[in-house]
Amino acid sequence: MLPSYSYSSLDTFRTCPRKFKFQYIQKVPVVKTVAADTYLGNAVHRSLRKLYTLGADGVLCPKDDIIKLYRDEWGKIDRNVYKVISEYYTIDDYIRIGEEMLLRHYDKYQPFNQGMLLGTEMSITFELPGTPFKFRCFIDRLWRRDDGVVEICDYKTGQNIVHFTDPRFRHQMGLYQLAVRSKFPDYDQIDLAQYFLRKDEIVRTRLQPVELDELTEEFRHAILETQNATRMDDFPTQESNFCRYCNFQDICPAKRHRQLLEDEAAGGDVEAFEPKRLKELTDRFITLKGEESETKKQLAALREDIIEASKQTGLTRFDGDLGHLNVKLSRVSKFITKTDDRRAFAELSHLAHQLELDDYFALDGRSLMKEVYSKTRLPEDQLKRLEPFVVEKEDARVTVKLKVSIDRFDE
Repeated sequence: MLPSYSYSSLDTFRTCPRKFKFQYIQKVPVVKTVAADTYLGNAVHRSLRKLYTLGADGVLCPKDDIIKLYRDEWGKIDRNVYKVISEYYTIDDYIRIGEEMLLRHYDKYQPFNQGMLLGTEMSITFELPGTPFKFRCFIDRLWRRDDGVVEICDYKTGQNIVHFTDPRFRHQMGLYQLAVRSKFPDYDQIDLAQYFLRKDEIVRTRLQPVELDELTEEFRHAILETQNATRMDDFPTQESNFCRYCNFQDICPAKRHRQLLEDEAAGGDVEAFEPKRLKELTDRFITLKGEESETKKQLAALREDIIEASKQTGLTRFDGDLGHLNVKLSRVSKFITKTDDRRAFAELSHLAHQLELDDYFALDGRSLMKEVYSKTRLPEDQLKRLEPFVVEKEDARVTVKLKVSIDRFDE
């Protein structure tokens, strides 16, 4: 178990469990590169902190001074360390974009003395209600507005605006509200606001107590998932656009083979298991998997055609050169399943219990593990009684992701 959790650590596990293992469990040392768009956010945040800290004391930092401070932030790191993800942008573009955000924000909110400033870049450590799990949060700005409402402010410098119903907004800002509520229990009116500086938009909402309770349960479950993954040493890779920002690509199981192929093509040293042989196995598997998938589709379509032919002709046997087919058409009665309708199945299960027909319902072991046991939704004594029946088995999946063929778009 980690000594403390954060929105970032749980979001890392959700995004890619293997990265979570590298970063938080193994703490693998890496030669870090600095993503330019990430550092843009850091430089803007530090500049805003200066503006609001001085503004709270009635001092307006001159515009030229804040721009100089912002540019000095970029100068703290050698340009060769920055990593530019987009091929169309340069370091100077990112510096310019951040400067434009600051100037627009400066002109709109000067002299930065609105309301009562309660803190900037606040670090709050607290226990998740009803659990032993500790969290640590960093809040960009906490202030009390003139209407008496306390606002938790988070600055965003990315291009995309997130709606307040988005899980990313709810999880991050909801966690911040839990933190503030633990430190300042007298704050009963709290608004959550994300300031999207690039678009000059604010997304603001207020969570109800029941929503905070639901989030608390979600965080508790997320932590239990990380603990279960640690116990089972089950940290699969999960590729996405976030891979571009990852510092562990050289050791990532999902990226290592590609690196080996590139090294081999460049005439460099490669490992003993022959990357080209792995490539051949991969291509052969994809080919056969595609044939299997196509065969299943054709069989399903033929089956439907044969059933329809039987309905139309009244025939129950079809003869061919290779053999014959028997078709039996009938109507059967079945009880509804969980897949058909979860709520109706729950009502059926409850009715069966009332009628003392429990023995006719098979135990759904996967559901029992996923929904009950792993989430510790039973008293401790009942969990201990179930523990002897828990077995650990190795599981493996091979999935195919085809490359997009450029030929498809030639038309």
